[in-house]
Amino acid sequence: MNITLHPGNDWLELRLVGRFDATWAEHVSETIESAVRSGAHQIVLNFANVDYISSLGIRVLLSHYKRLQSVNGSLTVSEPSATTLSILKATGLASVLVGEAVWVEPDAAVTVTSVIRDGTVYQIFPQPVTSPLRCAVVGEPGRLAGAGFAADDCRALLFPQGAFGLGLGAFGSGFADCEDRFGEFLAAGGCALTLPTNDAHAQPDYVMAEGELVPAVETLYALVGSGDFPAMIRFDAQAEGAGTVGLAALVDALLEITEGEIVAFVVLAEAAGLVGATLRRSPAIKPLSLELPDVRDCLSFSTERVGEHDLALLIGVAARRVPPEAAPFLRPLGNSLDDEPAIQAHVHAALFPFRPVQRGELPFAGAIASMLANSAATTLMHLMPDTRPFEGVGETELVRGACWAGPLHTIATE
Repeated sequence: MNITLHPGNDWLELRLVGRFDATWAEHVSETIESAVRSGAHQIVLNFANVDYISSLGIRVLLSHYKRLQSVNGSLTVSEPSATTLSILKATGLASVLVGEAVWVEPDAAVTVTSVIRDGTVYQIFPQPVTSPLRCAVVGEPGRLAGAGFAADDCRALLFPQGAFGLGLGAFGSGFADCEDRFGEFLAAGGCALTLPTNDAHAQPDYVMAEGELVPAVETLYALVGSGDFPAMIRFDAQAEGAGTVGLAALVDALLEITEGEIVAFVVLAEAAGLVGATLRRSPAIKPLSLELPDVRDCLSFSTERVGEHDLALLIGVAARRVPPEAAPFLRPLGNSLDDEPAIQAHVHAALFPFRPVQRGELPFAGAIASMLANSAATTLMHLMPDTRPFEGVGETELVRGACWAGPLHTIATE
């Protein structure tokens, strides 16, 4: 089968020539997948020269149709040959798939500002704010490699809709119950995820707000906040440039766009690769050792970028000029940019199997819950650059995605 791509103003046409059968179904599926990953969410399949479609081909169509519908996209079959039209009619799919290209027109009333920085396009959608973003620091991160943690350091935190947080925590009932499971956690949008440390093969666990159930995390230390993000930002690293945007450059852009001294953010994006570390042992059992070789028993470092082409959820707090109360929680994110002070940040990330993120303006409410309802996280890590000479793998890099961000108006100590 031969497939050629013909982009339109708001859609992409794929012209197929040949038989859409078991031999070519995977090839067609991979071509559609590649188009979606490249940002095309309104796809037209021209079937004028398709001689035949098998049940496996129909399955491919349905799979991508449902996937694109979930992000307000579309998959349409145009100009079907007599043979393929009769098959689609016989299966009852002609009325669903065959027609003209359909796409959602952007709301003309929405004011969108576009900015290009270092080969990445940022589209800024202002959001209504009824409650300014606020943040609090909880606990003493210095105990991680110092005196260690005891029952008095454990605090239960709730994460309803409108709250966010990251740090070290676990799901359970008090310090004694969670003592051997404390690890990285993140929370936003009425959802919380933790990575237990009591099993080397443990997968991230999560709790979503449902009815009267509110996610609760037993924490050793955390950055926690609440309020409305004043900006929803789309970013897309251009193929004619590097094709990726580094985490430091992305956070630098968020600081500039939000005009904040210190900023909180949540990101859903296609990953080019994450770099960081995860705890291998609960620090409540024994303080973290930073000396070799003991550190290898406490921490697992990424020796290469992980999660290429996966969907990443990032939650973080970052600043150039760090308030004293936040200083123990933030670490250098990367090299300084444009003679500015180096960015200090604390960022956690979870990886999920890839699924497209709705283009255009995306409401924060429900975005994370929708993702968790459709797939499970494969890992959760603390992001940090690997700047070792010669063998260092650099920093986390992303391709495109959606971000909600805003300046923090207050930082309190709890």
